[in-house]
Amino acid sequence: MTNTRKSLAAMLLALLIVPTLAFAQGDEVFKIIACKGTITLERTKKSVAVGAGLTSTDQLRMVGPVYLGLVHKSGKALELRQEGIVPVKDLLGKVSSKSNGMDKLVGFVVQSVKGAEEGKNIKSASVEMSLNVNKLRLVSPRTTKTIDDEMTFTWSGSVDGNKAPQYLFTITDASQNVRFKRELTETQVTVNLKSLGLEKDRCYYWSVTQVGANAPTVESYCIYMVNDAEMASLNGQLKTLRDEQNAQPTALDKLMLASFYEQNGLTYRAMSAYKDASTIGGDVEIFSDSYREFLRRTGVDYETMKMLVKEQK
Repeated sequence: MTNTRKSLAAMLLALLIVPTLAFAQGDEVFKIIACKGTITLERTKKSVAVGAGLTSTDQLRMVGPVYLGLVHKSGKALELRQEGIVPVKDLLGKVSSKSNGMDKLVGFVVQSVKGAEEGKNIKSASVEMSLNVNKLRLVSPRTTKTIDDEMTFTWSGSVDGNKAPQYLFTITDASQNVRFKRELTETQVTVNLKSLGLEKDRCYYWSVTQVGANAPTVESYCIYMVNDAEMASLNGQLKTLRDEQNAQPTALDKLMLASFYEQNGLTYRAMSAYKDASTIGGDVEIFSDSYREFLRRTGVDYETMKMLVKEQK
């Protein structure tokens, strides 16, 4: 339990100190989040890059099959696939001009995708030299804040000969008092947290034990129940972001949601949104790279990461 509390504290501290790449002072109106194909900036004649800013006077030359993902400082995401010359000023009519505080989120997204590009060939930091593929692993949620009344808990099962494993799932408080438990053979369970009467501003810990196995459970993850004021604030910001998104969310929309969730410690929701972005944007590598990098950042071991990435294909 102590290690889990330290993990939560470290995660929340990291979210506070991560630098953001907000829009530079001046005329920048878009940030480039993803690109594929031959796309150059007319004023420099150089290829565009993730993280670069675009001004209202810029023009883009797009040749051949291309994809360009842009995010406006309002948080509005645009996806472009057309060839030819694209004046940035023509894109401004598709976005809101109002200031809504989303520029810091855009900075977080830029930093995240740049990290994904740099880290796509790095295995999880938690890879062991000799992996036991039959090991019982907790998958989701990792340590997370939550604004959800209901959560689905998943793990990867171990193998015990030909016998179907029996699992004991438990949720306990900081004093190890059991608040919920269930025996089952499946490797997931959905729990109505609201019905458990859990207190706000508190961590509750979930774990899974294989009944009759020799190896005890060695890990647990914290579900942090946010207070009403924080929940109202998060839901308000979430509404602002979603008001800028398409009725049918694009891969970029999902990536923005994922980044918002991660930035605010809602890693349970973030994992689902990163996975959705990867699925929707399947032909653009940055979305699958961002999903893998998120899994690595949250400490998912390499074997579980491979399983999760394989499942979403």
